[in-house]
Amino acid sequence: MRLSTGIFGLDALLGGGIPKGYVIAVIGSYGTGKTILGIHFIYEGLKRGESCILLSLDEDEESIMRNARSVGMVLENFKNLEVVRLEALEVKKSFEKIENDLPELIRSLNASRMLIDSISILETLFSDAERYHMLSSLKRIMKSAGITAILTSEADKYLPTTSKYGILEYVCDGMICLKMVRKNELEEPTFGLEVVKMRGIKHSRKPKPYAITENGIVVYEEAEIL
Repeated sequence: MRLSTGIFGLDALLGGGIPKGYVIAVIGSYGTGKTILGIHFIYEGLKRGESCILLSLDEDEESIMRNARSVGMVLENFKNLEVVRLEALEVKKSFEKIENDLPELIRSLNASRMLIDSISILETLFSDAERYHMLSSLKRIMKSAGITAILTSEADKYLPTTSKYGILEYVCDGMICLKMVRKNELEEPTFGLEVVKMRGIKHSRKPKPYAITENGIVVYEEAEIL
């Protein structure tokens, strides 16, 4: 079973959407639309009557709602959404509490979709060994709960198809990369989306152009980046 991302062109690249129960990383530099892509996924679930969780390590609930409205997605209209704001430092101090509380939250809501935005804020607080343990634990929790999740993260500054610390892609079932493609410094950049990895799915790794519009992200799966 596939869950629609709410983005028609991206669903087409994925053969219908994200496989149920997958944990997916969406990486990119600042301004590429990582959070918007994640909100699309949550919004699509809400419209289908699914219970969803939006776990923010960055913005407060008001900012999230405002950003969603700016691209035509009014999250306030839905009662089946739980927005949780966590302080990254508090999570690091008491990660065991998260390991206990998160499965209970998912069960109590019978949630089917989750967005964690942005996991890279939490990653910065851990050493490499701790980081792998933290990400693996989160994935284990989500897998056990059967929830389908998107984790947004910063890309490596010099390798745009690699996560900031190079660990996330090994933990997750799939990775979608959003990047700016510049021919030169004087021209406006083109946005390019690439499905870098998706376990068990045949997919094109060819970057496809996309745009961030007043109605959210539009992926032009039939077009080429010129």
